[in-house]
Amino acid sequence: MVDSKTEVILALDVESRAKAEKILISTGSKLNWVKIGLQTYLRDGPNFLHEIASSGKEIFLDLKLHDIPNTMVKAIESLSNLPIKMLTLHSTAGPEALHKCATAAKEFLPKTKLLAVTVLTSMNQENLTSIGVENKIPDQVDKLAQMAVDANIDGIVCSPLELVRLRPILPASTTFVTPGIRPTGSASGDQKRVMTPHEASQAGANFLVIGRPILAAQNPEDALTKIQIELDK
Repeated sequence: MVDSKTEVILALDVESRAKAEKILISTGSKLNWVKIGLQTYLRDGPNFLHEIASSGKEIFLDLKLHDIPNTMVKAIESLSNLPIKMLTLHSTAGPEALHKCATAAKEFLPKTKLLAVTVLTSMNQENLTSIGVENKIPDQVDKLAQMAVDANIDGIVCSPLELVRLRPILPASTTFVTPGIRPTGSASGDQKRVMTPHEASQAGANFLVIGRPILAAQNPEDALTKIQIELDK
Protein backbone atom coordinates (compact mmCIF):
# COMPACT_ATOMS: atom_id res chain seq x y z
CA MET A 1 0.00 0.00 0.00
CA VAL A 2 1.31 3.44 -0.93
CA ASP A 3 1.75 5.67 2.09
CA SER A 4 1.46 8.91 0.12
CA LYS A 5 -1.94 10.62 -0.17
CA THR A 6 -1.56 10.19 -3.93
CA GLU A 7 -1.51 6.57 -5.07
CA VAL A 8 0.13 4.99 -8.10
CA ILE A 9 -1.93 2.89 -10.49
CA LEU A 10 0.12 0.64 -12.75
CA ALA A 11 -1.19 0.60 -16.32
CA LEU A 12 -0.81 -3.12 -16.94
CA ASP A 13 -1.13 -3.05 -20.72
CA VAL A 14 1.49 -5.47 -22.03
CA GLU A 15 1.72 -7.98 -24.87
CA SER A 16 0.89 -11.13 -22.91
CA ARG A 17 -0.72 -12.39 -19.73
CA ALA A 18 2.53 -14.11 -18.81
CA LYS A 19 4.36 -10.79 -18.86
CA ALA A 20 1.59 -9.10 -16.89
CA GLU A 21 1.79 -11.79 -14.21
CA LYS A 22 5.58 -11.47 -14.08
CA ILE A 23 5.35 -7.72 -13.53
CA LEU A 24 2.73 -8.15 -10.81
CA ILE A 25 5.01 -10.61 -9.03
CA SER A 26 8.01 -8.30 -9.38
CA THR A 27 6.21 -5.26 -7.92
CA GLY A 28 4.75 -7.34 -5.10
CA SER A 29 3.27 -5.63 -2.06
CA LYS A 30 4.61 -2.24 -3.14
CA LEU A 31 1.80 -2.01 -5.70
CA ASN A 32 -1.80 -1.53 -4.58
CA TRP A 33 -3.64 -0.50 -7.76
CA VAL A 34 -3.68 -1.99 -11.27
CA LYS A 35 -5.28 -0.52 -14.39
CA ILE A 36 -6.67 -3.01 -16.88
CA GLY A 37 -7.35 -1.53 -20.31
CA LEU A 38 -9.02 -2.81 -23.46
CA GLN A 39 -5.94 -4.70 -24.65
CA THR A 40 -5.66 -6.81 -21.53
CA TYR A 41 -9.38 -7.17 -20.81
CA LEU A 42 -10.22 -8.39 -24.31
CA ARG A 43 -7.30 -10.82 -24.34
CA ASP A 44 -7.41 -12.23 -20.81
CA GLY A 45 -11.03 -11.71 -19.81
CA PRO A 46 -12.84 -11.49 -16.46
CA ASN A 47 -10.95 -14.43 -14.93
CA PHE A 48 -7.72 -12.44 -14.95
CA LEU A 49 -9.42 -9.62 -13.05
CA HIS A 50 -10.57 -12.08 -10.39
CA GLU A 51 -7.04 -13.47 -10.17
CA ILE A 52 -5.58 -9.99 -9.69
CA ALA A 53 -8.17 -9.10 -7.06
CA SER A 54 -7.53 -12.33 -5.17
CA SER A 55 -3.88 -11.29 -4.84
CA GLY A 56 -4.98 -8.20 -2.92
CA LYS A 57 -4.83 -5.61 -5.69
CA GLU A 58 -7.46 -2.98 -6.39
CA ILE A 59 -8.61 -2.85 -10.03
CA PHE A 60 -9.25 0.15 -12.23
CA LEU A 61 -11.04 -1.10 -15.37
CA ASP A 62 -10.33 1.38 -18.15
CA LEU A 63 -12.86 0.52 -20.88
CA LYS A 64 -13.85 4.11 -21.73
CA LEU A 65 -17.46 3.16 -22.41
CA HIS A 66 -19.04 5.33 -25.12
CA ASP A 67 -22.33 4.41 -26.78
CA ILE A 68 -26.02 5.19 -26.62
CA PRO A 69 -27.29 5.52 -23.03
CA ASN A 70 -29.09 2.17 -22.91
CA THR A 71 -26.08 0.25 -24.19
CA MET A 72 -23.78 1.92 -21.66
CA VAL A 73 -26.20 1.05 -18.84
CA LYS A 74 -26.36 -2.57 -19.99
CA ALA A 75 -22.57 -2.67 -20.12
CA ILE A 76 -22.41 -1.56 -16.50
CA GLU A 77 -24.94 -4.21 -15.57
CA SER A 78 -22.83 -6.86 -17.33
CA LEU A 79 -19.78 -5.86 -15.25
CA SER A 80 -21.59 -6.27 -11.93
CA ASN A 81 -19.84 -9.54 -11.04
CA LEU A 82 -16.35 -8.14 -11.49
CA PRO A 83 -14.13 -6.99 -8.58
CA ILE A 84 -13.53 -3.49 -9.92
CA LYS A 85 -13.16 -0.29 -7.89
CA MET A 86 -13.04 2.25 -10.74
CA LEU A 87 -14.48 2.25 -14.27
CA THR A 88 -14.11 4.80 -17.08
CA LEU A 89 -16.71 6.32 -19.39
CA HIS A 90 -16.22 8.89 -22.14
CA SER A 91 -17.77 12.18 -21.05
CA THR A 92 -18.53 12.93 -24.71
CA ALA A 93 -21.30 10.31 -24.51
CA GLY A 94 -23.30 13.22 -23.10
CA PRO A 95 -25.19 14.15 -19.93
CA GLU A 96 -28.09 11.73 -20.43
CA ALA A 97 -25.79 8.73 -20.78
CA LEU A 98 -23.62 9.81 -17.85
CA HIS A 99 -26.58 10.35 -15.54
CA LYS A 100 -28.13 7.00 -16.43
CA CYS A 101 -24.79 5.26 -15.90
CA ALA A 102 -24.37 6.90 -12.49
CA THR A 103 -27.83 5.68 -11.50
CA ALA A 104 -27.15 2.16 -12.80
CA ALA A 105 -23.81 1.98 -11.00
CA LYS A 106 -25.48 2.61 -7.65
CA GLU A 107 -27.47 -0.58 -8.19
CA PHE A 108 -25.04 -2.85 -10.04
CA LEU A 109 -21.60 -1.52 -9.00
CA PRO A 110 -22.16 0.17 -5.63
CA LYS A 111 -18.49 -0.11 -4.61
CA THR A 112 -17.16 1.21 -7.92
CA LYS A 113 -16.32 4.81 -8.76
CA LEU A 114 -17.29 5.96 -12.25
CA LEU A 115 -14.71 8.19 -13.90
CA ALA A 116 -15.34 10.44 -16.89
CA VAL A 117 -12.59 10.84 -19.47
CA THR A 118 -12.36 14.42 -20.72
CA VAL A 119 -9.67 15.01 -23.37
CA LEU A 120 -7.21 12.17 -23.89
CA THR A 121 -3.69 13.08 -22.82
CA SER A 122 -2.40 11.89 -26.20
CA MET A 123 -4.26 14.78 -27.86
CA ASN A 124 -2.94 18.27 -28.42
CA GLN A 125 -4.79 21.29 -29.80
CA GLU A 126 -4.17 20.30 -33.40
CA ASN A 127 -5.63 16.84 -32.78
CA LEU A 128 -8.68 18.32 -31.08
CA THR A 129 -9.34 20.76 -33.90
CA SER A 130 -9.00 17.96 -36.47
CA ILE A 131 -12.11 16.21 -35.07
CA GLY A 132 -14.21 19.37 -35.22
CA VAL A 133 -13.83 20.67 -31.66
CA GLU A 134 -13.05 24.39 -31.81
CA ASN A 135 -12.71 24.88 -28.06
CA LYS A 136 -9.25 25.25 -26.64
CA ILE A 137 -8.18 22.19 -24.65
CA PRO A 138 -8.62 23.84 -21.23
CA ASP A 139 -12.13 25.06 -22.13
CA GLN A 140 -13.13 21.66 -23.49
CA VAL A 141 -11.81 19.84 -20.42
CA ASP A 142 -13.61 22.24 -18.07
CA LYS A 143 -16.89 21.86 -19.97
CA LEU A 144 -16.77 18.05 -20.01
CA ALA A 145 -15.63 17.76 -16.39
CA GLN A 146 -18.40 20.03 -15.10
CA MET A 147 -20.98 18.17 -17.17
CA ALA A 148 -19.79 14.85 -15.71
CA VAL A 149 -19.96 15.87 -12.06
CA ASP A 150 -23.36 17.48 -12.67
CA ALA A 151 -24.46 14.02 -13.88
CA ASN A 152 -23.26 12.48 -10.57
CA ILE A 153 -20.11 10.89 -11.96
CA ASP A 154 -17.60 10.28 -9.15
CA GLY A 155 -14.39 11.43 -10.75
CA ILE A 156 -12.47 12.78 -13.69
CA VAL A 157 -9.65 11.44 -15.82
CA CYS A 158 -7.67 14.38 -17.16
CA SER A 159 -4.19 15.63 -17.85
CA PRO A 160 -2.31 16.66 -14.69
CA LEU A 161 -1.92 20.10 -16.26
CA GLU A 162 -5.67 20.65 -15.80
CA LEU A 163 -5.69 19.73 -12.12
CA VAL A 164 -4.76 23.16 -10.77
CA ARG A 165 -7.67 24.69 -12.62
CA LEU A 166 -10.25 21.92 -12.01
CA ARG A 167 -9.66 21.31 -8.30
CA PRO A 168 -11.14 24.68 -7.21
CA ILE A 169 -14.18 24.55 -9.51
CA LEU A 170 -15.35 20.98 -8.94
CA PRO A 171 -16.71 19.48 -5.69
CA ALA A 172 -14.10 18.53 -3.10
CA SER A 173 -15.34 14.94 -3.26
CA THR A 174 -14.34 14.60 -6.93
CA THR A 175 -11.72 11.91 -7.52
CA PHE A 176 -8.96 12.92 -9.94
CA VAL A 177 -7.10 10.24 -11.89
CA THR A 178 -4.25 11.49 -14.03
CA PRO A 179 -2.39 9.73 -16.80
CA GLY A 180 0.39 11.61 -18.56
CA ILE A 181 2.79 11.07 -15.65
CA ARG A 182 6.49 10.81 -16.35
CA PRO A 183 8.99 10.50 -13.46
CA THR A 184 11.85 12.96 -13.45
CA GLY A 185 14.25 12.08 -16.27
CA SER A 186 11.78 9.90 -18.21
CA ALA A 187 10.89 10.35 -21.88
CA SER A 188 7.38 11.66 -22.65
CA GLY A 189 6.61 8.94 -25.22
CA ASP A 190 3.17 9.47 -26.82
CA GLN A 191 1.92 11.66 -23.98
CA LYS A 192 1.80 15.33 -24.91
CA ARG A 193 0.60 16.93 -21.66
CA VAL A 194 2.70 15.55 -18.81
CA MET A 195 3.91 16.20 -15.23
CA THR A 196 6.21 14.46 -12.80
CA PRO A 197 4.59 12.42 -9.99
CA HIS A 198 5.50 15.08 -7.40
CA GLU A 199 4.05 17.91 -9.51
CA ALA A 200 0.80 16.02 -10.11
CA SER A 201 0.45 15.17 -6.44
CA GLN A 202 0.94 18.79 -5.48
CA ALA A 203 -1.69 19.78 -8.06
CA GLY A 204 -4.27 17.59 -6.33
CA ALA A 205 -4.23 14.19 -8.05
CA ASN A 206 -5.69 11.30 -6.08
CA PHE A 207 -4.27 8.66 -8.41
CA LEU A 208 -1.45 8.64 -10.96
CA VAL A 209 -1.68 6.21 -13.88
CA ILE A 210 1.85 5.16 -14.83
CA GLY A 211 2.80 2.56 -17.41
CA ARG A 212 6.02 2.60 -19.41
CA PRO A 213 8.34 4.04 -16.74
CA ILE A 214 7.56 0.92 -14.64
CA LEU A 215 6.78 -1.65 -17.35
CA ALA A 216 9.91 -0.93 -19.36
CA ALA A 217 12.23 -0.75 -16.35
CA GLN A 218 14.83 -3.47 -15.89
CA ASN A 219 13.57 -3.74 -12.31
CA PRO A 220 9.87 -2.69 -12.08
CA GLU A 221 9.93 -2.82 -8.28
CA ASP A 222 12.83 -0.36 -8.12
CA ALA A 223 11.11 1.94 -10.62
CA LEU A 224 7.93 1.91 -8.55
CA THR A 225 9.88 2.58 -5.37
CA LYS A 226 11.60 5.61 -6.92
CA ILE A 227 8.22 7.02 -7.97
CA GLN A 228 6.84 6.56 -4.47
CA ILE A 229 9.90 8.27 -3.02
CA GLU A 230 9.35 11.16 -5.43
CA LEU A 231 5.73 11.38 -4.29
CA ASP A 232 6.83 11.56 -0.65
CA LYS A 233 9.23 14.45 -1.15
